[in-house]
Amino acid sequence: MSYFFITGISIALFLTAILLTKEKKSTSDFILAALLFFAAQTIFNTFLVETGLYLTYPDLLVLGFSSPIIVSIFLYLYSKYQTNNIPFQWRELWHFVPAAIIFLIYTRFFFLNPSQKLAVMQSGGDGYEFENLLRIAAIYISGIIYCILSLRILFTYRRNIKNEFSNTERIEFNWLVFLIIGMLAIWLIILFLQDNKIISISATIFVILLGYFGVTQVNVFGPKAISSSNVIFVNNKKEDNNEPDKPPRQEKYHYSNLSSEESLQIHGQLLKILEGEKPFLNPELTLAELAKHIPTHPNKLSEVINKYEQKSFYDLINERRIHEFFRLLNMPESKQYTLMSLAYDCGFNSKASFNRNFKKYTGKTPSEYQNNQK
Repeated sequence: MSYFFITGISIALFLTAILLTKEKKSTSDFILAALLFFAAQTIFNTFLVETGLYLTYPDLLVLGFSSPIIVSIFLYLYSKYQTNNIPFQWRELWHFVPAAIIFLIYTRFFFLNPSQKLAVMQSGGDGYEFENLLRIAAIYISGIIYCILSLRILFTYRRNIKNEFSNTERIEFNWLVFLIIGMLAIWLIILFLQDNKIISISATIFVILLGYFGVTQVNVFGPKAISSSNVIFVNNKKEDNNEPDKPPRQEKYHYSNLSSEESLQIHGQLLKILEGEKPFLNPELTLAELAKHIPTHPNKLSEVINKYEQKSFYDLINERRIHEFFRLLNMPESKQYTLMSLAYDCGFNSKASFNRNFKKYTGKTPSEYQNNQK
């Protein structure tokens, strides 16, 4: 079993090294590297106990007492900075106060002589009952709270993403979903099983899977893919696309200072640009880029799209791509091309995206549609 823990530690440290040597490192890269490092330290503590080396190196064991708390904090920070294109804010350091307190309450242990340290370890922590109780409580509470906060960040991001991007395949962060859910599963195991060995085995398996899934994500250990901008969305509610003739719902923008005259002007300019310049042919079109064509602020454009088109930016652009697809499909010279070739020409960047949007607007898959035309 000790070799299993060594494998988990090695993978965590290896991934940490990859992140730290990665070109064009982002804030989230440094945070993930720190998360992996302290995850390695957490597994190392179990390795010390499993092999009995904690009796020889008790200081190393105590040094790692705060690492589970730190891992939870870094999970939250990684979720926050991976989904927001913002510089690191130093006020985030207050999150580490509980971990620092846990470390400080054990400082007297480091001043004991070797025989006294050995006696404490062999007795299971005699003289440190309060410290151990406080540490365990802090680990449990921080683990659950920070997992919930991380999920909240992710759900908010995924809810708003269609207001900013026209293609979401590379930025939905399925990797982050795995990371948060996996961490939450470990904390639930901690709460209900309370078996250190099973907990550490789960953590080690998680690190191994984390390495596998993380390496397959181009925006984690490789070059960073497109990330979210700093656009702040006023509307977080889901649009009802089944009522296209419904009048604009002004109440959704309680704090908007956009006048009716300006909003109508932006909407008219938007329709003109979509018809004439066809910016949706760009697979990586974003709300911010489209706003530059008008020009207007992305927030104002997002409000206009939601109010007058009754749909998100993502739905608006992909609906236009579908219309363009049928325009090209009906041209005689297009008979020689495949459906996917035409789809790529219309701005779709993947087969999955095209199939999903095609079925959304036609009720059929491209293959079903093609068979009906024969």
